[in-house]
Amino acid sequence: MGGSGLRVIDFGRASALRSQTLWHAVAYGVSEGAPPTLSFVRPAEPYVCLGYHRRLDEVDEKYCAAQGLPVLRRMVGGGPVYLDSDQLFFQICLPQDSVSPARSAAIRDLLTPAVAAYRAAGVVAAELDANLEISLGDRKICGHGAGQIEDAVVVCGNLIERFDHERATSVLRMPDGVDRAEVLRLMRRYVAATPADPAAFKQAAARAYARALGLRAEPGDLTSGERAALAELDARFSSEEWTAGPGSRAARPPDGIKIRAGVWVGTTKQKGQS
Repeated sequence: MGGSGLRVIDFGRASALRSQTLWHAVAYGVSEGAPPTLSFVRPAEPYVCLGYHRRLDEVDEKYCAAQGLPVLRRMVGGGPVYLDSDQLFFQICLPQDSVSPARSAAIRDLLTPAVAAYRAAGVVAAELDANLEISLGDRKICGHGAGQIEDAVVVCGNLIERFDHERATSVLRMPDGVDRAEVLRLMRRYVAATPADPAAFKQAAARAYARALGLRAEPGDLTSGERAALAELDARFSSEEWTAGPGSRAARPPDGIKIRAGVWVGTTKQKGQS
C-alpha cells in the first residue's frame, strides 16, 4: 500500500464517552482525507458498549444503572461488551479504497499487525486463528470489531491486561433459558487476559502497522474537522434516542450468549465447545 505517513495518536485516558467518540471522529476525518490512523485509548471508568444494530434489551440496564455503568452505542457491529481501565484499546482506520472489499480478508489484513505487536510485547504464542480472532491456544485474548464509517474502514481491538469476568457477565441480559453461571464458567474458560507491557505493545503496534501498510509511523493529533466532529459525536452518543437504537427494527437478537467464535451458551443446549 503506497503513501508516506501513518498518523499515530495516543489519546491516553479518556472518559467512557470520549473513549468511543474520539476514534469515531478519526474515522470521519480519514473519510474526508486525513491520513491512515492508528489510535490508542484507555477508558478512565468502566462502561458497556453495544453494536450499532443490536437491541438495547440485550443489556441488563437495571444492573448497569445500579452499578453506575454508562451504556453507549458504537457505529460498528457486535453485541454488548464490558470495558474498563484494565483494557487498552487500539483502532486502525484506513480509507475504504485501500482495504480489501472482502470482509474476511480486510479483517485478516488489519489484525495481523496486532498479532505481531502482541508477540513483540511478550505474548509470543499469540495467533490469528481460523475464526479471525486473536487467540492464545483456544482462549480469545482480544475482542475486535470492524465496520465502515462513511468512506473509512475501522478495525478495533484491545489489549486485556486484566479482565473482570463476573462483571462482564453481569452486564448481559440473559435470554430465557440461558444459565448465567454457565456463561460465567465459559467466559472464564475461553476469554483470557494477557498482562503485557502496554507501552511496548503500542510501540510494536505502530511499527507493525507502518510496516504492513508501507507507511512511516508519525505522531499526530486530531484535525480541526475531527474536533468539530467530536463535539457533534459527544452530543449524539449521549442522547437517549441514539442509545435506544433501532429498537424493533434491529436484527433478531441471538438465542444465546456468544463467548467467543464457536462457543455459545444457548437456550436449550450449548453450541460449540465446553
